[in-house]
Amino acid sequence: MGEAELNKLRGKVIAEHTRVISAFVSTSESPFGQIVLKKMFEAADADGNGTLDKEEVGAALRALGFNHLKDSQIEGIVNRADVDDDEVIDFEEFVKSTPATLRTNLIKLAKQNGDDLGFLS
Repeated sequence: MGEAELNKLRGKVIAEHTRVISAFVSTSESPFGQIVLKKMFEAADADGNGTLDKEEVGAALRALGFNHLKDSQIEGIVNRADVDDDEVIDFEEFVKSTPATLRTNLIKLAKQNGDDLGFLS
């Protein structure tokens, strides 16, 4: 297989993987997706107070493998999700913001992993 064919195949694999991630995250509105979001929120809520602060969000994102996120990016994620400006994310805010955050960062993580494995060289 030549370089051009290999690059074309890589592009197809990346596009398909992105489509699969998007389809997976799109299930968030289903009954099962709502259960998953609730369990994710509960797992992230380390102190059990019913809200997530920046430290809990950062710890949860890193537990998912999103180590590429800088503290400033995590702060941005929290600020976008925190629509009532109380500096924490409640469950409603979490449900509304998490699918987009997951979609974006799962794709970034997949690309990073693909690059680490030499698939994007």
